[in-house]
Amino acid sequence: MTSAFRRYVTADGFSQFGTHVTRVALPLVALLVLDAGPLELGLLGAAEMVGFLLFGLPAGVWVDRLRRKPILVTADVLRAVSLVSVPIAALFDALTLAQLYAVAVIVSIGTAFFDVAHLSFLPSIVTKEQLPKGMGTLESVRSLAVLFGPGFGGWLVQVLTAPIAIVADAVSYLISAILLATVKAEETPSGGA
Repeated sequence: MTSAFRRYVTADGFSQFGTHVTRVALPLVALLVLDAGPLELGLLGAAEMVGFLLFGLPAGVWVDRLRRKPILVTADVLRAVSLVSVPIAALFDALTLAQLYAVAVIVSIGTAFFDVAHLSFLPSIVTKEQLPKGMGTLESVRSLAVLFGPGFGGWLVQVLTAPIAIVADAVSYLISAILLATVKAEETPSGGA
């Protein structure tokens, strides 16, 4: 596989791993720092799905009409900036449930666009013959992140506190954005625009 593909997979590994850290840390921020109850935790879980519900289908249309690499990089940066606001607010004792809900919605919108663009970008950096191996590699990375990310997230929460553990995900998105920005690819949007 090419160096572009290796960067792409490395970016995916950082992003996937960080995502699973936040899946553990964000509800724990609400629970441990803000004393959220069952209703608030349920609303936070719902906020984490809003982006997919509202933008899942339209994201596919927009991604098809635009170059995917800028969408991937923008989504990563948006998610990183949003997440880093949590430990900053916690540091100044200004964190609220409303902010957590907003962060969850922003991250889910970024993830909806990222996920659609992510797999659509793969054919731009590998040949048609390499596509099955590329998809298998990405699925292996995802599986490893699902397996080890939550445990690592729990450990970070225990060692650093929940808000600071979220920094790991923000950093993972920034690393992913930098790596993706360096991937050389020939993209041809299919829908015009």
